[in-house]
Amino acid sequence: MYDFCALRNTYGVSGEQARDIAETMAPRVRETPRVNVVLFTGGRGSRALSTLLIHTPQVRLTLAINGYDDGASTGEVRRFLGDSLGPSDYRKNASWLAGELHACSPALIALLDLRLPVPCSWEEAGEVLDVISGHRVDTNDACGTTLQQILHHLNSEDRQQIAHKLGRFRQALTHSGRAFVFADCSLGNLVFAGCFLQRGRDFNAAIAEYCRLLHLPNGLIENVTDGTNAYLMALDSHNHLLGSEAEIVEAHRRHQIKDLYLLDRPLTAAERQWVLSVPVTERLDFLKKRSQVLTPNARVLDRLAEADVIIYAPGTQHSSLLPSYLTPGLGRAIAQNLTALKLLITNLREDVEIPDSTAVDLIHKAVYYLQEKGRLAIPTPCLITHYLINDPGRTPHGMPYVAPGRLEALADPRVVCLGKYEAGATGRHDAATLLTPFLESCLQHSRPLNIAVLLLDTVSPDKITQTIFAMLRAGIQRLPLALTLLYDSPVDVETLLGSALPFDLVNMHVLSATTGASWRQWVDARSLDYLIFFEASGMYQGEDIVQMASLLIHRRIDAVWGRRRRATKAHDPSYTVWYRSHSVLGALRWLGRHLLSLTYVLLYGRYIADPLSGVRAMKAAYLPAAGFDLHSKCVNHHLLAMVLRAQADLCETSVTFFPLAPAHVRRTTVMEGIQCLVTMIGWRLKARKHRTAQRPV
Repeated sequence: MYDFCALRNTYGVSGEQARDIAETMAPRVRETPRVNVVLFTGGRGSRALSTLLIHTPQVRLTLAINGYDDGASTGEVRRFLGDSLGPSDYRKNASWLAGELHACSPALIALLDLRLPVPCSWEEAGEVLDVISGHRVDTNDACGTTLQQILHHLNSEDRQQIAHKLGRFRQALTHSGRAFVFADCSLGNLVFAGCFLQRGRDFNAAIAEYCRLLHLPNGLIENVTDGTNAYLMALDSHNHLLGSEAEIVEAHRRHQIKDLYLLDRPLTAAERQWVLSVPVTERLDFLKKRSQVLTPNARVLDRLAEADVIIYAPGTQHSSLLPSYLTPGLGRAIAQNLTALKLLITNLREDVEIPDSTAVDLIHKAVYYLQEKGRLAIPTPCLITHYLINDPGRTPHGMPYVAPGRLEALADPRVVCLGKYEAGATGRHDAATLLTPFLESCLQHSRPLNIAVLLLDTVSPDKITQTIFAMLRAGIQRLPLALTLLYDSPVDVETLLGSALPFDLVNMHVLSATTGASWRQWVDARSLDYLIFFEASGMYQGEDIVQMASLLIHRRIDAVWGRRRRATKAHDPSYTVWYRSHSVLGALRWLGRHLLSLTYVLLYGRYIADPLSGVRAMKAAYLPAAGFDLHSKCVNHHLLAMVLRAQADLCETSVTFFPLAPAHVRRTTVMEGIQCLVTMIGWRLKARKHRTAQRPV
């Protein structure tokens, strides 16, 4: 922002005038665009992705997680509570995110991640809980010293809340009279159990309560379902039953998973024995009949509906990710968001549950479950818009990377993004390489295009207003863009039209006289996307500005060049009479224009049909660092050189041209044409010199 006090002192204007000047020169203040991202993840597989996303200020992130974990202390908590999903993946993500965001004290995170010793009796566990609640000074177990160090740095409010939730769990355990295996149990899981009991056995409310304890933003971590309890089971390729999530991810076995099921309760030993003894068809019928009826979380559905980016993260597929996709109604909700980018990121390396699987195999499985095991005829592009597949290339011996697979099996090659997506040889994804292009695309499209139109040859206020009215008749006000129109005239048109116009007017003549700022300084002070240079001499239609702006809206074109098409009905006869009397001059002009076009072919390999056009647009980023005279006849060649030497995407479009005789408008002379050739060659030599300087020795 310009300092209006400094302007007042420098230029000797009043405070009010200085404030007006400062507001004119300052960049337009916009609301920061926001990208809504939903990330389907598990416990640890997407930490690189979530770290990048939470540290991107414009991103509002939601982690969608399932709670079917039933191993170790999570399984013990589920067994004790009886009607609760597993808290482990929610706890791990909450601790990780709280640490990254510095949302709470490190001592609180350390306490929640602390594990009870192995072995650990009921009495020893009770001593730890007593110390946390303040009813005991110290413990005799292996975690006593560590616990005291943590509690020393924990504030009283956090300690009181932890003690309260552990008290709820301890009270329920005492009243139940049931046993509980505390060995290697995470304190965070016990605290989560207390949240579950405190919130009336509402699992999703317990997640929110646990996240509040860590001071995490509301809605950052969500359960995929409404919290209904369910147990994950699977059949392998031989139709053998894997009766729990822990069996699916068992480290010393390599499982070829055939299908997943979510049952209403764990199988008893007798039921498992019976399932193994019956034929396969009867086995499948039993699993289908015992499947739990699940409902997606309404908050997740809301986030999916408004999402700009939906990400299917890498991770343990059959335990952490695919069961989430199996949630009834989830795939349909994703498909109903027709504008979101939907990115499936395949695993870098194999694990025990996807041995010998390719990236294409993982894609087909994700689609299968998002379509509710093929029951829904949802087109794949409605579910996934881009497949981000790592190409491991030549890998060291013993590194089990996931191969891309038969990419030709994917119906549309346009949505396959194949690249080096690993951060070095870490086994972790390079989140910036994966996500930055998509986030930048969303951020660009979440704000209106910022364009400035520079009117040239604008001494006459009549021609300025005629151009403005033509723009309005063509509907410039209906385009999704932020527009500023710059003109240079001793007559201040803004005082006559400014308040009635849907865009800003800036008189560069007034601005330069009061502040000394040039058009280039004004442009540099703005976050402009494009500049449109328009000759307002009367030979061009203001409607063509709207046409150019329409071509730029999607930001896929770097520059647009007008190709003059003579208006036959509104033709000035003086033009024809003049060149009939000066045929040599007319021939020279015709030859000169084509000579310039051919010169661009020789210098840049691109034929420009009308290099002398007075209607052109380009990205502001392509403007040269050094300014140039906008009123020079060589201005076009400065602009074209900038665009062509950057190998930018330039398109040409027809613009209406009203030819006026030289008596009405000053035309390019032969000497000026030669100067234009010199300018073109000069820029080309600069480009070659630049490339030579950059060439490695």
